[in-house]
Amino acid sequence: MANFDRLISPGGEGKITLNVSLQGYQGSVQKSATVFSNDPQNPRLTLTVKGKIRSLVELDPAGPVYFRGLASQLEERSINIISKSQPFQITKLESSLTDKVGYRLETIEAGKHYRLFVKNLVKTGQYNGSITLLTDMPQKPQILVHVAGNIEGEISVRPPQLVVGKLAPDQPARLGKVLVMSNSKQAFKITKIDYDSNFIEVSQQPLAEGGAIGYSIDVKPRMENIPADAKSRKELVMFIETDLNPQEKHQVKIFVVNQ
Repeated sequence: MANFDRLISPGGEGKITLNVSLQGYQGSVQKSATVFSNDPQNPRLTLTVKGKIRSLVELDPAGPVYFRGLASQLEERSINIISKSQPFQITKLESSLTDKVGYRLETIEAGKHYRLFVKNLVKTGQYNGSITLLTDMPQKPQILVHVAGNIEGEISVRPPQLVVGKLAPDQPARLGKVLVMSNSKQAFKITKIDYDSNFIEVSQQPLAEGGAIGYSIDVKPRMENIPADAKSRKELVMFIETDLNPQEKHQVKIFVVNQ
């Protein structure tokens, strides 16, 4: 947030006050603000504020806990919680990620050093939340540890959505491509691709480069079945099945446009 004098007389001085929120930061911090004016020589200036935050409690590592990849390959993560001022006790743990992550607390040195262990519990899916550590320190009644996950199964399908067709009247029709890959490096076959053949055509071929195991699916719009209209758009869902997990249907949302 910034407060500033809007009118400065020629040769005069003005004041700019920057209020910087440092909640959740530790270590070196740099913030900047841009000043716009009608000064013909300096219409735009950048103000930079630098500092070093000394936390009452330090988290090591300081960043959020992030799980990404195949669930069976994700290891438990740990965060050290260290007092930099006075002794404190962690009285309670709360989480917004029930059934998505497991966690436990270990005392390394009572009153000074604790270690939080976090593990992923999800087989597939995305999540974003936090674990809150309640303390008896008045200046730091709670410590927030952010946790996020992007967990893939045996098969990954990217991207989750496509836009194909004519995005502008003077442009050719845009094609799309979907990659279906094995995260466990296990060979597989695509057993079924279900889609609306009135509006798209699809073809598949094995991936031949980069050592990845999987397939590339080309998506071609059938423009003759889409009226030329700036508001004309068809929303489809393509379902993909494989023999690695026959019960699982992977979805790709497809928008076919003709503008």
